[in-house]
Amino acid sequence: MLTITWQEEIASLKQDLSKEINKISGHSEINIRNHISNHTCMNNLKSKLERLDEIEKILSIEKYKIAFIGTIGQGKTTAICHIFNLISDFNVSKTIANKSRNVIETKELLSTGGGKTTICEVIIKAAEKTYIEIDPYTVDEMENLILEFCDFIADKGKDNLQTDQKIIISKEIERAIRNITEMKLRYKTVSDGDKKKPQTIDPAKEEFDKLGLDELKKLTLNNANLESRSTNRIEFDNQKNEQEWIKNTFAAINTAELKEFAIPRKIYLYVSYDVLSGSNLSQFDSVVDTKGLDENPIRKDLHKYIENQDTICLFVTPFNDAPEANIRKLIGYHLTSKSKDFHHRFVTLVLPHKHEPEKVHECNEDRDTGIQIRKEEIQATFRRLNLDFFLDNILFYDALRYYRDDIVKLNEIYDKQDVQADKNEFLEAIAGVVERRRNILLDEIKNIQESFTRIKNGDALTATEIKAIENAIQKIKDLRDLSKSVPSHNYKDQGQDKGFVTKYVEDYRTHYKAWNTKHAIHRNFGYYDPKNIDIYYDMRVIAEGRNEDEMLKKFTKPAKQELENILNELTSANESLKTFIPELVIQLNSLYDDFISELGKKIQKEAQNKLSPQSEDSKFWEALINEKSKVRPPGETYTDNVCQTLKSELEKGQSLNSQDFEKLVSIIY
Repeated sequence: MLTITWQEEIASLKQDLSKEINKISGHSEINIRNHISNHTCMNNLKSKLERLDEIEKILSIEKYKIAFIGTIGQGKTTAICHIFNLISDFNVSKTIANKSRNVIETKELLSTGGGKTTICEVIIKAAEKTYIEIDPYTVDEMENLILEFCDFIADKGKDNLQTDQKIIISKEIERAIRNITEMKLRYKTVSDGDKKKPQTIDPAKEEFDKLGLDELKKLTLNNANLESRSTNRIEFDNQKNEQEWIKNTFAAINTAELKEFAIPRKIYLYVSYDVLSGSNLSQFDSVVDTKGLDENPIRKDLHKYIENQDTICLFVTPFNDAPEANIRKLIGYHLTSKSKDFHHRFVTLVLPHKHEPEKVHECNEDRDTGIQIRKEEIQATFRRLNLDFFLDNILFYDALRYYRDDIVKLNEIYDKQDVQADKNEFLEAIAGVVERRRNILLDEIKNIQESFTRIKNGDALTATEIKAIENAIQKIKDLRDLSKSVPSHNYKDQGQDKGFVTKYVEDYRTHYKAWNTKHAIHRNFGYYDPKNIDIYYDMRVIAEGRNEDEMLKKFTKPAKQELENILNELTSANESLKTFIPELVIQLNSLYDDFISELGKKIQKEAQNKLSPQSEDSKFWEALINEKSKVRPPGETYTDNVCQTLKSELEKGQSLNSQDFEKLVSIIY
């Protein structure tokens, strides 16, 4: 017997639904009872048709992207390299027992360390041949980074600066700037009595002390020769070991050591099948090592991966603090959107270090028991936050579990099969995430088919059911004007409750602590690519609410709950109406999420308009930029001034606190 494919099943069902919709729409009866019944059926069938379109698109995804998302220094890159066989053995010199020894160590092909190592997002793909491409920073952007670095050097000599008065630049950017400006740190050992100690020599500081700030800026820009950095691609030259070429070339591009390359905004690494022998990388469209989370985890650059149906998001967290704070905030913001089924594509990836699972309380030093206890604790944390998360989507992987502690070399009591078994288990778990999602959708197709059959074969609704629907419609109409539930004054300061502008400005103050970060944002009129900052997107997030207990999500929570109660009452009181309820719930969640999203986008757009033009012609941006060199009387601070200027501008004229909020739903039936 031939098996009907899901493609055939969907095509047939969509055809039947369309025929039935056309049949009902052509019905001429004017009987009110039949009219309500037909109208209800029509809307329900249209909802089923739309849902089948969505399911078809998802099931048609051939290969998923895998995006690793996590806080700086939690081991994302190390895990990626070991899972996908981007490792090799190298001869290295290492100090062991106070002696320098040449040893063979297993090293990752991508740059790893204690965090702040990778300068940008890295996209890894399987390919016929190995090569690296970059999306570069522009000459103007690099020039601004160099000037900021020079200010950073000048600032280092100043004492007693408050935190928000210090210039702070990321280690990754500093490393790259030092390389392109030929100001790389040097180290030497000096004698201190009977002892020897290392000393750091900073050429940039030496030049600043000798030349002053203006001349240092001229020197560094001249050394950088930015106009000549126009190469964006480099291929494996077949002159040496391929793994060694990847490791050395990637490191050089990541740190801007190659004179023909600009500082990368993104790095694309294409790895040949020869290198990937035994790796499962080719079963995925790509693997993405995102830029580590820092002050503000809810970022616009991550939004595309989280929203895209073809991406499995792995939220990386350490074992002893899982899920750590940044991951809770990021997952919490997105999982409040019930209509998008994010939890089907979200994975919490816990990275234990050696023996951490065995130390879990009450596990009796059994690793598997310790992992199971921690897994249940993580799910309990999500439940307390009122977030859906599948227990099977909480995964664990320890890249160095079978390696020695003194050097990264396979422990003699283990072999490569042990290492491969862990990789296989992890990759099977990822395949399980995709398969569970697929099975849920296949079951939904069957449920839609069964529901459609009942509607098609059933009689018109009874008088009781019609009355129940009419009552539900009236209740929904009463909730249509959300101004009753979400009055605009809720976005203003009200006693202990902070309004939108106050809340946003406080976030701006605390998330971007360093004054030079704020200055860079001002100089770029609300954006700062090196740290993935977009203040207009930030305003959208604040306006929507980062969780169910903030801003718009908080204000609309009672109204949404009332709508859900209406649907629940319909289901419990009228058995036959259960045929219609699943699509109604999906439609309600979709309408609600769209409402929240549209309001957030509206705030984002209004903010862009209010703070326009985004150019030096704007008096507002000019005032913020000039705050850098302004002489301030005692008691005034840079941060206080720019935050007050920002707050005043956002509240000027038609304040963002006083937006008119759209209505949530018309009539859902």
